[in-house]
Order: sequence, then structure tokens, then C-alpha cells
Amino acid sequence: MATHHPPVRTTARRCGAAACAAALALATGNAHAATLGGTLTANLTLTASCIVVGVPGSTSGINLGTITFASQPSTFTGTLSAIPTGGASGGGATQVLCSPDVSGLQISIDGGSNAGQGSGIGVGTRAMRNGTAFVPYEIYQDIGHTVAYPVGTALTGFAIPASGAAINLPIFGQINKTSNSALPSGTYTDTLVVTLTF
Repeated sequence: MATHHPPVRTTARRCGAAACAAALALATGNAHAATLGGTLTANLTLTASCIVVGVPGSTSGINLGTITFASQPSTFTGTLSAIPTGGASGGGATQVLCSPDVSGLQISIDGGSNAGQGSGIGVGTRAMRNGTAFVPYEIYQDIGHTVAYPVGTALTGFAIPASGAAINLPIFGQINKTSNSALPSGTYTDTLVVTLTF
């Protein structure tokens, strides 16, 4: 009579799917992982440039502010000084920001709307107007009022800070009224075209 033996179950047949996967992972754990390495370059190109603070990217039609001389009685005589304020850069002085590698600025200012008027009232190549009355004035490149901007001719050599900081627009207005005659009361105005080249 033949002896009946129960079927033999091997370990392979007894492991479930999860157990088999774990056993396989352990068996191949000694294999070395492959790697790749290299370099990645990032770059940015900046061009030499200048802007009027408050209006980045604009190149024309920029509000450079107003040279506002302090209010005076119509009988005043003497000198008054002022700088451009209240333009696109805010309520303070009009400022220009240039990259430090800009070698320098050239600034040209035209004669305004009333050039040469009012010579009997005072000194200046430009003039502000109120009706038929004029107040001559001058525009200088320095706070000491020693170098005037000639009408339509560029002045050069305005230094740019190596730190890349903004500078006040180097324009300084001065009225020098030499006549003792009283002028009509009211607001006297003029409009200048300023060109900055760098």
C-alpha cells in the first residue's frame, strides 16, 4: 500500500506579494547606484543706463519737476535760488540714477518759451512770463551758480557715484532782479526742455 505524504510547501510558495518584494529588495541591496553630475550656469545681462527716479523705463516726456522760487512781493529786488522738486521722483529734489559704469552725463537745456526777454528787469538768458511782464532767470550746473547752462548746448562731466546711488539733478535756478521797478502781481512761468545723454 502506498504511503500518502502531504504536499510540501516551499518558502517561495508561502511568501505573499509584500514579503516577496521585501526579500527581493534585500537581495539586491548591495548593488551600487549610478550618479550623474555637472554644472548649471545662470546669467543676466545689464546694460549701462540712467533713469529719473520714479519713472524706470521712460525716455521722454518725463516730469522733471518745477523750479519753484519762494513767493515774493512784487516790489522785490535781489537774488532768489531754487532747484527742481516735485517731479516723478516725489516731493523732494528730482533725482537721477545711473549705473556706476556710466562714464558721465551730458545735460542740455533749451532757452524755454521766453529766452532773452526782460533784460531791463534783471540778469538771465531765460525768462518767466506773466501776461506781458517777464522775470529773467538763469540755470546753473552747480549750487554756487558759477557755470550757467548755455541755451541748447550740452554741458559734460557730471560724475556718477561709484556706489550706484542716485544724485540730485544738477540744475540750479537763480533769479537776479536788478531793477527797482515793481512788477505786476501774479504767477510767472516758463517751460524748459532738458535732455540727458549718457
